[in-house]
Formats: sequence, structure tokens, C-alpha cells
Amino acid sequence: MSKPSPLQRVKSEYGSKENLVDQLVSKLERFDDEGADEFKVRLMRVSNKKLLRLMSVQQRFESEFGDKGTLVERIISYKNPKQANDQPFKEKLLSYRVTRLLDLHDSLKRKA
Repeated sequence: MSKPSPLQRVKSEYGSKENLVDQLVSKLERFDDEGADEFKVRLMRVSNKKLLRLMSVQQRFESEFGDKGTLVERIISYKNPKQANDQPFKEKLLSYRVTRLLDLHDSLKRKA
């Protein structure tokens, strides 16, 4: 049997693209000057494949780390434990989006 298309996966797992987007709107970070409705409209234009990827990344983040603070602490422990009290470095990492932090975490974990 062939692999289901992204559209088939969206329909089977979430019912519709709109349901998936509704779940993502509440979980993803958006630009400061962007409202929830504008963000939803922008996400509705994104491909199903990308939406599924965003949801899987968000679910992984929530299950493994829970919040950004925990993820940033883990990154610092891999990078250099001596920087644990470096507040400007922590603030810089906290300003990054979750996807960027997860990529950074994964690359540092492989190097460790």
C-alpha cells in the first residue's frame, strides 16, 4: 500500500486543514504585531506537509521539554555549563523560536 499524501493525513488525523490550523494557532509563536486572525489566514496558505511538520515539532517540544526555559537550560548544559549564569546569553536564546532552539539542541546533542 502506498504512503498517504499530506492531504490524506490531515483529513484522517485532524478532520480538516482548518482544525489543524486552529490547533497550531494556539501553540505557535507569531509576530508581535500580528493578530490571531491574521496568523490563521497566513497559516491557511501554508502547505499541508509544512503544517504537519510544524505540528510534529510542536508535539515533540511539548513532550520532551514542556517550555522554552527547560530547552534553553538543556542547550546551555550541552554548549558550556559554565555559561549557566550568563543572563544575556539566556535572554538571546529565549528570543529564538522553538524550531530554531530544537535544531540547536539536536546539533549540540550529536556533538556531545
